[in-house]
Amino acid sequence: MSVMDRRSFFKIVATTGAAAAAGGCGPSAEQFLPYVVPPDNIVPGIPAYFSTVCRECPSGCGLIAKNRDGRVIKLDGNPDHPSNTGALCLRGHAGLQAVYHPDRFRGALSAGKPIGWDEAEKQLADKLGALAKARQGGRIALVSGLETGSLARLMDEWVRLLGARPRIAYEPLGYEALRAANRVSFGRDAIPDYAIGESTYLVSFGADFLETWLNCEGYTADFSRMHAFFQGKQGTFVHVEPRMSLTAANADQWLRNAPGTEGALALAMLKVILDEGLQAPGADLNTLRAAIRSADVAGAASASGVPAEAIETVARELAGSRGGLVIGGGMAATGSNATETLVAVNLLNAAIGAVGRRVRFGTASPFSRVSPYSDMTALAQAMAAGQIEVLVLVDVNPVYAMPPKSGFAEALAKVPLVVTLAGRPSETTARAHLVLPVLHSLESWGDYMAEEGVLGLMQPAMGPVPIEGKPIAAKSTGDVLLSVGRKALGLEEDKGPLKWASFQDFLKEEWQKVAKDYGSTAPFPDFWEAALRRGGVWRTPAEPTVSLRPEAGRMAAAPIKLDGDGSHVLMVYPSSRLYDGRGGDRPWLHEVPDSITQVAWDSWVEVPTETARKMGIARGDLVKLTSPHGAIELPAYPTDLVHGGIVAVAMGQGHKYPGAFASQGVQTVGAAAQPNYLNVGANPIELLAGAPDPASGGLPHLAVKVSIAKTGARRPLAIPQATFDQDERELAQFVGLGAAREMDLRGRPPEHASRPSMYPPVKYPEYRWGMTVDVDRCTGCQACVLACQSENNVPTAGKAQVAYGRIQHWLRVERWQEGTAAKPLNMFLPMFCQHCEVAPCEPVCPVYAAYHTKEGLNGQVYNRCVGTRYCGNNCPYHVRKFNWFNYTWAAPLDLQLNPDVTVRQLGVMEKCTMCVQRTVAAKDAARDAGRTVKDGDMQTACQQTCPTQAITFGNLKDPSALVSRLSLSTRGYHVLEELGTTPAVTYLKKVVRAEPAGEPDKAGHKA
Repeated sequence: MSVMDRRSFFKIVATTGAAAAAGGCGPSAEQFLPYVVPPDNIVPGIPAYFSTVCRECPSGCGLIAKNRDGRVIKLDGNPDHPSNTGALCLRGHAGLQAVYHPDRFRGALSAGKPIGWDEAEKQLADKLGALAKARQGGRIALVSGLETGSLARLMDEWVRLLGARPRIAYEPLGYEALRAANRVSFGRDAIPDYAIGESTYLVSFGADFLETWLNCEGYTADFSRMHAFFQGKQGTFVHVEPRMSLTAANADQWLRNAPGTEGALALAMLKVILDEGLQAPGADLNTLRAAIRSADVAGAASASGVPAEAIETVARELAGSRGGLVIGGGMAATGSNATETLVAVNLLNAAIGAVGRRVRFGTASPFSRVSPYSDMTALAQAMAAGQIEVLVLVDVNPVYAMPPKSGFAEALAKVPLVVTLAGRPSETTARAHLVLPVLHSLESWGDYMAEEGVLGLMQPAMGPVPIEGKPIAAKSTGDVLLSVGRKALGLEEDKGPLKWASFQDFLKEEWQKVAKDYGSTAPFPDFWEAALRRGGVWRTPAEPTVSLRPEAGRMAAAPIKLDGDGSHVLMVYPSSRLYDGRGGDRPWLHEVPDSITQVAWDSWVEVPTETARKMGIARGDLVKLTSPHGAIELPAYPTDLVHGGIVAVAMGQGHKYPGAFASQGVQTVGAAAQPNYLNVGANPIELLAGAPDPASGGLPHLAVKVSIAKTGARRPLAIPQATFDQDERELAQFVGLGAAREMDLRGRPPEHASRPSMYPPVKYPEYRWGMTVDVDRCTGCQACVLACQSENNVPTAGKAQVAYGRIQHWLRVERWQEGTAAKPLNMFLPMFCQHCEVAPCEPVCPVYAAYHTKEGLNGQVYNRCVGTRYCGNNCPYHVRKFNWFNYTWAAPLDLQLNPDVTVRQLGVMEKCTMCVQRTVAAKDAARDAGRTVKDGDMQTACQQTCPTQAITFGNLKDPSALVSRLSLSTRGYHVLEELGTTPAVTYLKKVVRAEPAGEPDKAGHKA
C-alpha cells in the first residue's frame, strides 16, 4: 500500500470524502464541503450507499455503490432494478478497478503532452466552429458507445447543431443479425426480451445468455427460475453450439454441431413439428410451410453431425412443452448465413406460439439502438478518402475492436484532428491528437435505459479520484460537449440550444419530461429524490401486436461461406471475463480463471484433441493460426469439448495499452516487475475480414478458416485446477430427476454418519453461522469470486504466482465433469473455508492463530500467525492461502481497500471468514434495536452477488432461517463427509435429467 501521511489523509477526507458522498440525494459530488460542516447524510466511518447504473457493458444493470469517507469501496447489484434484481456479474465488480486505475489520465493531452482544459477545448471548438461556419459540418463525425438516455439525446443535438454526420453508436458486439432477422420476420427493427424465466423448455442456437449475450445477468436469474429444481419441477434446456461454452455446460443436452449448421437444424425441427401437426393453434401455416420447402431432417443431421433422432426428439418435446422458447444469435450464429439462421429461430417461436408471450417486443433490448458495424466501415472509407476533418470518439476503442482489414486504424492517420473522450489509455487514445479525460460513471451524472420502460438514474457516488495528491482534472462527457459546443457555435450560457450550465442541469430538465411520461403526480423535487434513492423509474410497456410476415417463409438456410482454405474453422467468441476486450485493463478479470478451461492470465486456442494428437501438440505449445487476413500465436489448449472441425479463441486479450501500469504491473516486495502485465495474449479479431455482412451490416465472427502450425516454442498456461476428474472423491454430487422428486415428496433429511470423535460436542450460546450451496443452481459464472475479492481485500498475485499454485482467492469455483466427452455432465462447485466444527486446521497451529469461535466460525488471528503453514497442509479442502509476499496495490488502487478488513502481510495465512465484518455490523445494528440478528439482516458478499441465489447464509440455530431449512434438504451433503470434519457448509446435489453414460464405475457420485 502506498504511504499516506496524516496531512494527506485529512486533505482527502475534507475534499473528496464529504462532498462526494453528498451527491446522493443533494448537491453534486463536485461541490466540496469542509468536514467542520458535514452533510447530514455523511458520518465519518459510516458507509453511505448510492444507487446508480453499471456501464461495464450495454446491459445497464442497477448498482449500489458503497461510499466510505468519500471513496467507493464496493459495488453491488441494486435489488430494486428489474434488469439484475440485486445480482452483479464479475465485470460489474471489476468496474471498481476502472475508477481507481493507476493509468487514468490526470488531465488533457495534446500530442501526448499535458495541456490545460481551456486550451484543449479551444483547439477543438475552433476547428468545429470553422467547419460549421463554412457549412462543412459533414466533415465532423462523432462515434460513441451505446447510450440510451439523456446523454444520447444531447450528443444527437450536438451533431445536429454543428451540421455533422449522424452519430454512430458503436458496439463491437452489436447483434445486428438479430435485428435483421426481426425486420424480415416481424417488420420490427428491434431485439425483443426473451422471457426465459417463464419458459419450461428452452432451446438455444449458440446464444451464450449465461455469459455475454444481451442481458446475461438478468437471463442467468431467469434461467435459475426456469431450470433449478423446486417443488419437484425443473425445466429443460437444450443448447446447440460447436464449442462447450459455459452456457452449453449448464444444458441438459448439448448438441455439438458443425459450425454454421444452426439454421438447417432449426428448419429441420420446424419440419418435424409441422409434419406431425404439433404447431400451436393459430400458427401461420402458409408461411411456416413455405419455410420448410427444402428442409430435410436427414440432410440436416448429416451436415451438422447431430443425430436425426435427437433433432426429432427435441422438436417434439419443444412443441409439447406448452412453454417452449427458442433463442439464437451468439457468436456461433454470426457467419454469412446469420440472418437466415435467426429467421429460422423466429419461425420456430412462431410455430410453438411463443411470439408475444415469451418473445416480447414491448420490453425491447437496448441493443436495438446500436448502429450497425457497416456504419463504422463506411466511416473508415470516408476517413481514408479525406472526407473527415474532425473525429470525436467518446469512450470507444475501434482501433482494437475492429479488424485491421477494415482499414479503420490506417484511415485514422488521414484525419487532421482525432479527439478522444476517455478515462484511461487505449490503442485508440494512443493515436489521438487530443485527449480529453472524462469522469467515470461512478463520478458523474447520467441515465440509461436498460430496456424499454426501465430507466436507470446515475449519480456521482464519489468525487474525482485523487492521484499523486490531487484529484484528476477530468470532466463528464456531457459537460465537455456543452462547453465545447457553446464555444464552437458562439452561444452563451443560459441562452440558446445549449443553454445548460452543466450536464446535471440538462439531466434534471430531461427528467421533468420523464416524470410526466411516467405519470408522476408528486412535485418534481420529490420525484427526483425518490428516483435517486431507488435508482431510476420503471414500468411495463404495452406489448405490441406482432405477426409473422410472408417474407420469413421465403428465406432458406444457406450454407455458411468461409474465407481461406485452412484446416479448421475459427470460432471467435466473447470472453465471460473480458467481454469484447473493454475489461482487458482490470487485473481482477485477468486473474479469475475461465470457468470452462480454468485458465488465468492469458489467451489460448482450444484445439480438438484428435487434431492435437496428430500434430503432436501439447498444452502450452505455442501454435500459429493463419487466416487470409492475418496471423497470431497462442498457447494450445487441447480439449475434447469442441467440434473436431473448429479451433476457438476468446476475445479480449492481445491489447497494447500504452500506460505504465499495463506494461509493468504491480510490484511486490521481493518480486520483480511483470513486463506486459496486462498486455498479454493475442487478439483473434486480427484474423477476420473487415467487410460487413450484406444482410445485416454486422461483423461476421464465424467467417474464416485457419491453418495451424507448431512454432516449436512453449508458453505454459496458468491453470489453478489441475484436473476435472473427481477421482471418486464425490466432491460434486448429483441425483436423477426422478429420484429427486421421490426424495422431495417422501424422503427425509440425510442421516449423516456418526463419526467417533475425541472432542466433546461444541455448544453455541447464541449463533452458529453456516451456509448452503445449491450445486443445481450454480452456473459457474465466477461473480462470487470477484465479490469476495473486492469485499475482503484479496490481492492479485499475477500469472507467475498463479501458475505456481499461489493464487490468493478465498473462494474458487471448481468445474467437475462426469460422463463422456460426447455427453459430459458438468457441475460447478463453489469451494471456500467450510468452517468445520471439528476443524483439522485448529489443533495443529502451534500459536493458536487458528481457533473456533463461539459462533461456529474458524477464526484466524493474523497478529498471532507465524506462518508455519501447518493449518494449510492439514486442510483437506485446500482453502487456506499463505502470503508469500507483502502484496501491494499501485496507487490509487489502494483507495478501494475495505477499511473493515485487515490487509494481510508477508508470512500470514488467510482464508474465507464468511464476511465476519458484515456479521459484526449486523449484530451491532440488532443490539441497537434491542433484538437478535434476524434472518436476512446480512448477506455475505458471495451470496449477495449470486444471480441464481445458489448461496444462502444464516444462523443454523434458527429453525425458521432459510439456511437451516436448506441444510435439512433431502439433497444435502457435506464435501468429504467421511473425514468427520462436520462442516458448517451444506451442499445440495445437482439434479440431472439423464445419468451420465460411459462411466459405470463412478456410480457413487449419484444418490
